[in-house]
Amino acid sequence: MSLRELWASTVNKKILLVCLIPTVLLAACGDGGSSLSISPTLNLNAAYTSYVKAGSSVTGEISGYCQGTRVWTLGATYSGTTLDGKPALISNDTESDVMAANSIKFCTNLYSSNMGGKVYKIYYDPTTLVPLTNGSNPPGTVYSNQVPLPTSVTAGSSGNWFTTLTYENSVPAIEGVLTWSVTADTPTTLLFTTLDTAYTVAGKLLLYKSYTTYRINADNTLTDLRKNIQVTTIATGGQGDQNIYEVYQQP
Repeated sequence: MSLRELWASTVNKKILLVCLIPTVLLAACGDGGSSLSISPTLNLNAAYTSYVKAGSSVTGEISGYCQGTRVWTLGATYSGTTLDGKPALISNDTESDVMAANSIKFCTNLYSSNMGGKVYKIYYDPTTLVPLTNGSNPPGTVYSNQVPLPTSVTAGSSGNWFTTLTYENSVPAIEGVLTWSVTADTPTTLLFTTLDTAYTVAGKLLLYKSYTTYRINADNTLTDLRKNIQVTTIATGGQGDQNIYEVYQQP
């Protein structure tokens, strides 16, 4: 389940009742990449395609404003259709979160083990592997303006990936854009960072920014590294701007 859909289905109900006050701001932590004068050129499209088709699983240590452990698994893709009959590759999304004792409600809402253990399906275009709308009626999150990731990137490469519109009770509630950038890492690898930015439809108020960083390996694979979440004082109920960190275990 995407962060945007989780937010819309849990916390956003309260937001809509208070004139869509902005609630969550997700921001990046430092990547630690070196400023190398020589950077490789790698195939991001092939790395991403391999990552999606093969499936992935991460165990993340959660620290900062929330504490606990996140285990998130995307199954290997299989052929099927969206709910409205469009051809798609499908991946099953499962998550199991264990939060620290006495965690505040905000954290237990954000890390909710897929709303009690549900298996969600993620749909991809079978040719380009860009995400597809699931075709539900009423809609959940609608994807548009999808652009396949490029076959050739180096440090400094960047671009737009897709835009989204998420509905709550059949009403457009959250809109956003996902962009990406590539930075230097080692002489044979690069860092690939996605930025998911979301706003309320009413008032265009910023909800969050979510940066997730992967390593593009020389063999055209991706490795999950980390995420950083910065929560605004509005979301924390006046407790100030807070940071949540996810650092993923490496094989």
